[in-house]
Amino acid sequence: MADTETLTPDTATPSRGKRAAKLEKLKQADTINFAVDPAVRTYLAQTAKAEGLDLSHLMQKIVEGYVIDTAPADLALSKRLAAKRTVIDTVQATATKMDADGAFDADFILNVVNTAAADAAFTTAYETATAADGESDKAVARARRVRTALNQQLGRVIKRTVGAKSVRKETGGIARGTATDALIATYTLLAKPA
Repeated sequence: MADTETLTPDTATPSRGKRAAKLEKLKQADTINFAVDPAVRTYLAQTAKAEGLDLSHLMQKIVEGYVIDTAPADLALSKRLAAKRTVIDTVQATATKMDADGAFDADFILNVVNTAAADAAFTTAYETATAADGESDKAVARARRVRTALNQQLGRVIKRTVGAKSVRKETGGIARGTATDALIATYTLLAKPA
């Protein structure tokens, strides 16, 4: 039997860099586990599918909606979450419309985000959702993580909304595009299933 080893960022070698980064990301994530009745899970999964979401995104939307609805209106967290919901909902609606209009292509994620970003209200909401809480290095780093997570979530929502799949490279990895002067720097290339 092979020896097992726990990787941490400080014990990772360059060949284990991706694994170490993933472990660090998991360490920083706040995950809540709870059990629900199987019928509740089935209902929520059906609801998520009907809304073009995955189950975890729907659960996040429900929890964040509760915070938005119950927290004091002047609470920064409530404002940030409300802005995030606006950004995600706008991107989802934009993706639905663009797909219905026949605008789907491999760069669909970038095109949807760019179309949404042409609206000043969307840009303001995006800036509110990803703003740093101060000017310290820690606050700026946190804001960068929030922005990255939101951008990744936008890509997943767009992909799920239109029923697309990630384009795969010949080596099996996911094909990505890059952009400059856009809200997103990298994005997954998409294709519709045959």
